[in-house]
Amino acid sequence: MPPPDTIPHHAPRTRKHTFVAHYGSTVLGQGVTLGLGVLTGILSARMLGPVGRGEYTATIIWPLWIATLLSLGINQAIVYYLGRRTHTVSEVATAAASIGLTQGALSIAIGLAVIPWVLAKYSPTVRHLAVVFVLMTPASILGFYTANLFQGQQEFIRFNLIRVMAPFTYAAALVGLCVIHRTNLAFVIYSQVAGYIATFVIGSIMVGRILRPCLRWNKQVIPQLIHYGSRIQATNLASLFNQRVDQLLLSLFVAPEQLGLYAAAVTLSTAITVFPQAIGIVAFSRGSGQNREDAKATIGKSFRLSLLWLLVTCSIVYALSPVLIRLAFGPRFSGSIPACRILLPGALMIGLSQVLYSGASALGRPGLPSFAEGTSMTITGIGLSVLVPHYGYIGAAIASTIAYTVSFLLMLVLAHTMLDITMWDLLRSKQTYRRRK
Repeated sequence: MPPPDTIPHHAPRTRKHTFVAHYGSTVLGQGVTLGLGVLTGILSARMLGPVGRGEYTATIIWPLWIATLLSLGINQAIVYYLGRRTHTVSEVATAAASIGLTQGALSIAIGLAVIPWVLAKYSPTVRHLAVVFVLMTPASILGFYTANLFQGQQEFIRFNLIRVMAPFTYAAALVGLCVIHRTNLAFVIYSQVAGYIATFVIGSIMVGRILRPCLRWNKQVIPQLIHYGSRIQATNLASLFNQRVDQLLLSLFVAPEQLGLYAAAVTLSTAITVFPQAIGIVAFSRGSGQNREDAKATIGKSFRLSLLWLLVTCSIVYALSPVLIRLAFGPRFSGSIPACRILLPGALMIGLSQVLYSGASALGRPGLPSFAEGTSMTITGIGLSVLVPHYGYIGAAIASTIAYTVSFLLMLVLAHTMLDITMWDLLRSKQTYRRRK
């Protein structure tokens, strides 16, 4: 019997069973992640207040931005090449570990140089905690790579178990802090760091015991991972810019209280994207191993499910946002209500765009969404520079929603012209098409 690392996939199951299992476990995992994210957002907001919540956002946003800047799209590349059965698990795991260690070292070096400058107006405590957060980036990067190894093997239950570990640990720590009344910024940051460390440790143990990779060097793997990842990285960076540059700029130009109000609005408005994000993950993983027509059918089904979910949840959250924000975050966050309502249409566009981005990557065009995101990035930059000085965090919400909408509309055009996927293809089922034929 061959060793486990030479077996690219487990024995295939029926398509219907696999589809339901993959979607079910991933939607559940995404739902748990979102639920924990909302819980930690509420707990941290209530523990720290608007000012402290703004300081927390400033503490973590720059280290996360630096780590993402250096990520090179390796997460998706791992899934793509394992899904294509191009290399063994051992070869991919060895290459990913080498890349991850390099990325972690660079993240630390850049963070130590940048953070004292960008957070100069904050207290020494905030700058110190940001440095602590930077030092954990190697564990964060490598921990999520372990999850991607299972994702590439279509082991979605284990993939989801690993990726919920960080938010679960963070949430459990915050609940404990509330019980013992330790509610300062340092304890909140240390709790999140503990979550990333737990992900790395548990993920590494699971990979070692289940996939059992060995050190196996293949000089072709790293260039291939970087080549594929670099094509998708432009999209990742542009998407991150569009979704996070508002908070980055607010951390530089507005008071921490405004940043805290905006962060609460973002937490609630982006909650509706849980289902599309989960569907996008599965669509990419499944589509990477399918022929072109089956992959397009998977993308269409994913789009329809996402659209239905987003229309319903966006309407509910818009109507109930005053109650939800006051109930969840407290009356001090009432200023988040208008920003949340402005952000909701943009969040709907983000959810639909994520499905199309995943579909483009599955069809071998990972760089295609970068055109949509690049255009949106330009609009975001112009909008923020014009609106934030006059309207603060409300202006940031307006600029973000406009940018998200433009990105989605342009991606629809690109899907039609470059992928041969029309809006009608996205809205009709494969069975409907066959009946028409």
